[in-house]
Amino acid sequence: MMMDADVVAASPATVYRILKDAGRLGPKFAPPTKKGRGFAQPNHPHRDWHIDFSHIRVGGIFYHLCSILDGYSRYIVAWELREYMRDLDAQIVVQKGREAFPHARPRLISDNGSHFVSREFRSFLKMCQFEQVRTSPGYPQSNGKKERWYASLKQECLRPGVPLTFDDAQRLIGEYVQYYNTVRLHAAIGYVTPADRLHQIDDLIHRQRDEKLEAARERRRLARQAERANQPTSRSYSQRSSSTIDFATLRREVSMRDVLAALGGLEAYQGWGAQKRGPCPIHRQPDDGKRHRSFSVNLDRGIYRCFHPECQAQGNVLDLWAACHGMELPEAARDLAERFAPHLIPSPN
Repeated sequence: MMMDADVVAASPATVYRILKDAGRLGPKFAPPTKKGRGFAQPNHPHRDWHIDFSHIRVGGIFYHLCSILDGYSRYIVAWELREYMRDLDAQIVVQKGREAFPHARPRLISDNGSHFVSREFRSFLKMCQFEQVRTSPGYPQSNGKKERWYASLKQECLRPGVPLTFDDAQRLIGEYVQYYNTVRLHAAIGYVTPADRLHQIDDLIHRQRDEKLEAARERRRLARQAERANQPTSRSYSQRSSSTIDFATLRREVSMRDVLAALGGLEAYQGWGAQKRGPCPIHRQPDDGKRHRSFSVNLDRGIYRCFHPECQAQGNVLDLWAACHGMELPEAARDLAERFAPHLIPSPN
């Protein structure tokens, strides 16, 4: 919704990471069962219509909400709040759906309630040229799209709204159906509205979002380039003086043993083979007589890491020399080359 309103452009992975860090994500859904995996999802609107009743309590009286949901787009085709749950009430809702979409000839998916298996209802569907498919008995997950719709309606509309009269319930449900069809983004259809999916413009919306993300990435890249170009040039001399010193060659020529010996000696580091541990030469641990072992170094590979929570430094011999002397990498490279590998420093000519 933020991308569609041009508020901010961020990928779903970034939004998920930020919401997870902020603790705004609820518990995960239960893993799906293996039952019902043979059902083929519809590939176009008005292929499957799902119909079902749900009990709505209004002022201490139970009414019955009957609605039809399009299986492809999750669009609410028709609905009625009725006093009874009979086959006649279901026929009225189906007729409203026919009037809204007169050219549709869908499969009508329902449970095995008496109002859906009656002779009158089946005769009405035959007259409408509708095919009826009934779900497995005692398995409401077979009509899970309807169950999810009723759960959203009750959780987001009826329970917060608390309708006290029949007219109040009619108004709340009508407003929520309009919001559900045209405003609310549905996760199961790619975060577009059911109306967008019904009119098959969801691919266009996804392409527009991808273009916005790509444009935002390009703006960020250009902003980072401009920020780097506007940085102070006080270190230009040191950068020029060491521009011809190859960092990779310097790291191969200078060993970690030489660097640690110059920083205070190897006798403080203990361990087996090339892997040693001891006090960190960067944050200068106190000389309190304790055995400090937060600094881990591999002499053969020439890498180090400090596990102290206030340090967390890591890198190679050049990074260690720069961190211990408070230098930038170009300046530290020249200083390290002058001390251990002067042949790497080019002549002034």
